[in-house]
Amino acid sequence: MKNQGLYSAALTELTQRGCPEELAESAATVVANDDATKTDLGRTGKDQKVIQETLPYLQNK
Repeated sequence: MKNQGLYSAALTELTQRGCPEELAESAATVVANDDATKTDLGRTGKDQKVIQETLPYLQNK
């Protein structure tokens, strides 16, 4: 994992917003491994789907 701090922050935020823990962990892993030098941050189609599944939790602030 490239960025442990980002992983922890994403996991905390998602779980506090009611995201199921397994989904939150998967999304946090994706975000922590993003690579700004790559197209789509280096995310695979599966990674993008995981992030899309978390969007409802992030929109309910």
